[in-house]
Amino acid sequence: MRLNKVIGIITASVLILGCAACSKPTTTGAENKEPEKVEEVKEIPTFNVGWSNELHTGNMELAFLRPEAFEGNSAHFKPVSDNQLELIKDGETIAYINKILTKGAAECATLLSQGHMDIAFCSSTAMLTSYDTGTDVNILCPVQSGGVAVVAAADTPYNTFEELVEYAKSSDTPIVGGYHSAISSPRIVLEYALKEAGLTVTEDSANYDADVLLIDLKGLSNLVPALSSGQVELWAGPMPNPQNAEKQGVGKIIASLDELPGGKWVDFPCCTLNVMEPIKDAYPEEIQAFVEATKDIMDYAQTNREDTAAALTEYVGLDEETLKKNN
Repeated sequence: MRLNKVIGIITASVLILGCAACSKPTTTGAENKEPEKVEEVKEIPTFNVGWSNELHTGNMELAFLRPEAFEGNSAHFKPVSDNQLELIKDGETIAYINKILTKGAAECATLLSQGHMDIAFCSSTAMLTSYDTGTDVNILCPVQSGGVAVVAAADTPYNTFEELVEYAKSSDTPIVGGYHSAISSPRIVLEYALKEAGLTVTEDSANYDADVLLIDLKGLSNLVPALSSGQVELWAGPMPNPQNAEKQGVGKIIASLDELPGGKWVDFPCCTLNVMEPIKDAYPEEIQAFVEATKDIMDYAQTNREDTAAALTEYVGLDEETLKKNN
């Protein structure tokens, strides 16, 4: 009995072990392979981009108004709503663009410094000032050059910049000139061109010994009215404001940048493409494509002036003939 009992125990143990062995999963060569790596999907960034409805930066509105002109390009913008674009590179969406309509360079500087804007089209001098005050912004490239003129009231006795200089030197009281913004490129051009011509320039209305008194006209929309009202007899401003002043009969262009003495201001970059440095460093490929698409828009505006004028007349608020005369 004991032997039979021992044999029975051994037999049962063998059966248990056998069942366990049978129930063990079979390992195949395929299951020994390492799991396939899932390709990480790159997040598409969104950029908040600002430009205004004046001509130099307003050309960017062609991305909305004439998208078909650029859709065959390697890098281009595709409208998805009235204020949103997709940045396309080689057929793929690589960034989303939220357009911010700004009132000018001063507002761009503020929004950039507050972190509400990533990219801005505006005055180069405003960005230099913004950088000097601590904003981590980079000027990437000009979006146009030239495009600024010195304008005098239609009834002034001088018709060229040289005649203006001689008139100012002989005047018993300072000539009153203006600019649309204290941090604008035209203000820099006018002030330093006058100083380099030997004139004394002041912003102190009590300084009667100066040749020229400059005042802040607080906005592009005030340039032409300042001439017609007699508030100033002279200002420097971006296109198409000089042409608009001539058309309304209140002003005359006495010098373009190319005509200012010394040749220093030829091709001066009034407006530039500016980007916050952290954005530039984090998204180099996207920013490069953004610059490419921007260049194509600006080239189109320069070489297709009639169509550009027709497209932008309502957006800028000037008639086609005036817009076609812009430089």
